[in-house]
Amino acid sequence: MLPNFIILGSQKAGTTSTYEVFKLHPEIFMPAKKELNYFFHQAEYAKGTKYYQNYFTAAQANAIAVGEASPGYICHPEAPRRIHRLLPEAKLIVTVRNPIARAYSQFWDNRRSLSESLSFPEVIEQALEPTYQPGRLGYFSRGTYMQYIQRYLDLFPAENLLVLPFEDLQDDPQGFYRKCFEFLGVDPDFTCPEMSQAANPAAVWDNSLYRWFFEHPHRARWLPAKLRRFTFWGKRVPYQYPPMDAESKARLVDFYQPWNQRLGEFLERNLSTWNE
Repeated sequence: MLPNFIILGSQKAGTTSTYEVFKLHPEIFMPAKKELNYFFHQAEYAKGTKYYQNYFTAAQANAIAVGEASPGYICHPEAPRRIHRLLPEAKLIVTVRNPIARAYSQFWDNRRSLSESLSFPEVIEQALEPTYQPGRLGYFSRGTYMQYIQRYLDLFPAENLLVLPFEDLQDDPQGFYRKCFEFLGVDPDFTCPEMSQAANPAAVWDNSLYRWFFEHPHRARWLPAKLRRFTFWGKRVPYQYPPMDAESKARLVDFYQPWNQRLGEFLERNLSTWNE
């Protein structure tokens, strides 16, 4: 058993919510683990096809669509060829989000996990590059969507690729999922309460040790990953991160404008609000 569809990403663009809803559809099978990253991490890919197949052995006979969701696949340079080699007829789903909001969300996600010690302007100085490279910070390179979409179009027929803006999930979740279900050939009328719920809302731990490191990120950089986890305890409370500074916003608007224009032309959709 191998998947016949993959959610390619993008990161911080609703893939967790989509994965959770897909798991509930009676005609869709998703593995218990999200982000298998088989086609992303070389160590995983080296384990071979039989290893990958094991994630899908529990699929029921009535599962019309069998898939997985690994949002790193959209931008990894080797992923398109690896996927096509094993799954040449797979259907592919991509969600795209305003790349400025996406980058800022990823930044604060890393801040909340105590794995980012730099300020956002410092991150821009270090990581503002157009093309994703494994092993490098991908805050901004992950948002130049059209070059990655083209890599898949060079290998897969256009009818096998569904690209949906994240705003559609926010504004009309039932319409968003109906498009996905129709694309996968499963019952498009399926609904569930989870369609209107954010599956991965921003939250922080409410304990004094975590708060101290969260408020002093330059100190958290010295914490090994295993020790960071010892601060993740207690109640989790919602967190609203502060607005982006105007200079960073203006710089990113200029950086993404040509990429957003290309994507808008491909989708035949006005994405001008992404440049505001």
